Amino acid sequence: MSVSDSTNSYFKSHGHAVVIGAGIAGLLAARVLSDHFHRVTVIERDLLLDLPDARKGVPQGRHVHALLIRGQQILGQLFPGLVHHLIAQGAPAVRLGRDLRWFHFGCWKKNFASDLTSLAVSRPLLELEVRRRVTELPNVTMIDGTVVTRYIADWENARLTGVCIRGRNPAMLEDTLHADLVVDASGRGSQTPQRLSELGYVRPQESVVKADYVYASRVYERPARTPEWKHLYVMDRPPSARGGIVYSIEGNRWMVTLVGAHGDHPPTDEAGFLDYARSLPTPDVHAAIAAARPLGPIVAHVFPGSQRRYYERLARFPIGLIVLGDALCSFNPVYGQGMTVSALEANVLDDCLKELVARRSPNLDALTANFRLRVAGAVALPWQLAMSEDLRFPRTPGHRSWKLRFMHWYLERLHEAAGVSERVAKCFYAVSNLLAPRRELFSREVLADVLRAAKRRERAAPAAYGPSSPSLPQRDSRAA
Repeated sequence: MSVSDSTNSYFKSHGHAVVIGAGIAGLLAARVLSDHFHRVTVIERDLLLDLPDARKGVPQGRHVHALLIRGQQILGQLFPGLVHHLIAQGAPAVRLGRDLRWFHFGCWKKNFASDLTSLAVSRPLLELEVRRRVTELPNVTMIDGTVVTRYIADWENARLTGVCIRGRNPAMLEDTLHADLVVDASGRGSQTPQRLSELGYVRPQESVVKADYVYASRVYERPARTPEWKHLYVMDRPPSARGGIVYSIEGNRWMVTLVGAHGDHPPTDEAGFLDYARSLPTPDVHAAIAAARPLGPIVAHVFPGSQRRYYERLARFPIGLIVLGDALCSFNPVYGQGMTVSALEANVLDDCLKELVARRSPNLDALTANFRLRVAGAVALPWQLAMSEDLRFPRTPGHRSWKLRFMHWYLERLHEAAGVSERVAKCFYAVSNLLAPRRELFSREVLADVLRAAKRRERAAPAAYGPSSPSLPQRDSRAA
């Protein structure tokens, strides 16, 4: 046995961890915890079937659900062989420079030979395959059809000691489940703020960006004769928030999602759905689905807005409680960040637990505070990206600082440059897939290409840069 195996075995002989929620965030947390805890119990409200079907607790599962490349990498590390297994089941591998056609701010992203390859898979199939692997772990128990009714703490309410659970029927009796660590991965509707209040703690501050998005989606059979692309992403230019996505998934199918915001919502009837697709700034989405055979009904999902809870700002917080996934930070699904951020958070949890192993300490007291601070750093970039894009639309309430308005101006120029510059397109894909820091968008080389593209477009269409076009934003005296 190696030294790392010995220390892991030493620490693993201690404790019971309870995970609330069997979505992607909860499953990844359970996988990480299984390396460090003697027992892990996952509590899920829904009844879990061994089928790749969307479930009630994950309504967004019926819509396009992207797994960014960084998330794919983490899943591959946690579950060796998973990616190859999904590809064998028909999940397409998509080369971002070749197989993705992206129209935004009036231009298509440049095509180029890319080594950036993402896996295209439906959310239900991905969750099912991850859950199967977690359930096979010998020290993990899955309890479905069960709700957590409250947290249990010691006499000072300083440390959580477990949870109370019962079946989904309110008339059923409660049972007590003791735990050394409770992980809340219950999703956007997390009850942790209320439960903290019940234990005498201050509720966390929250930020909500009310984007008021509605998604309408339908699955189609992929036609025998198809375009060269595998994914098609078309967005209108603000202030319009209309967009359409054609997303190749397993089973030789397309998942098609139309999006809109602030009252301009895609219809769920046949004619209205096609008309909405026809209204997009390019005819490609409409042309693709008009000739494709539908495999099911059109379904809608309402997303009120992105939401973040700042647990790291609380001066007092109970020992033995960790919050992650949408319970911590819920993103607008149109940006495809949610599952990958959950994977990043699982990585943070693993790192924090490994530090305890390195110190040969079974004491979990420091884990809660350490995780809260470090996970805030993991969600910072994706939160900034999502919030910035949501606030690009004038009807989204919120303050636009000078810095934010500059970012809107610059990123629009960057999107335009990505239509002619391979370097800019590659950098954009890397940052948006959380493979590179945001500062890479401002590197000397990228800046030079952005400026060259802007000058080229100005010479080609000077009228487009007249008084009515967006100019460099003026400084706001209230800027943060």
